[in-house]
Amino acid sequence: MYLIKEARFLAPDIKLFRIQAPRIARKRKAGQFVIVRVHDEGERIPLTIADSNEEQGTVTIIVQNAGKTTRLLNMMEEGDSVLDIVGPLGEPSHIENFGTCVVIGGGVGTAIAYPTAVEMKTQGNHVIGIVGSRSKELFILEDEMRATTDEFYPMTDDGSYGEKGFV
Repeated sequence: MYLIKEARFLAPDIKLFRIQAPRIARKRKAGQFVIVRVHDEGERIPLTIADSNEEQGTVTIIVQNAGKTTRLLNMMEEGDSVLDIVGPLGEPSHIENFGTCVVIGGGVGTAIAYPTAVEMKTQGNHVIGIVGSRSKELFILEDEMRATTDEFYPMTDDGSYGEKGFV
């Protein structure tokens, strides 16, 4: 069992979870994911590792309510536990000092863009972040992306925040 240390909504139907998983927190790299199983009869769902904290032994995942299992997960709160987390899985993103990089994320895909932007910045790149969502109320990880990018451009499909346009 893996303890949920934090659970909070970032936007309607989009929830952030910090889960106690020390081994995964130590080993994860940008671009990797975990497989989560909520209970012993539940399906296994792949979720991007949006962040980790080695000292606290936690990994952060962001879940959009899109089906039965994500709905069950989004009903969980701090202090609850998920049955299994397997990871880190997947090939890490290839990151080095390229000079200037553009990192683009839309909607819940910002969970993938954020760790990439952090690592690009760590490698000494000038990082430009372009983040979009359908509307202002669905915009996530703005503070985190602003803090790690040199230039930040928010966009919304409906023009309610930042520039109007699709990401």
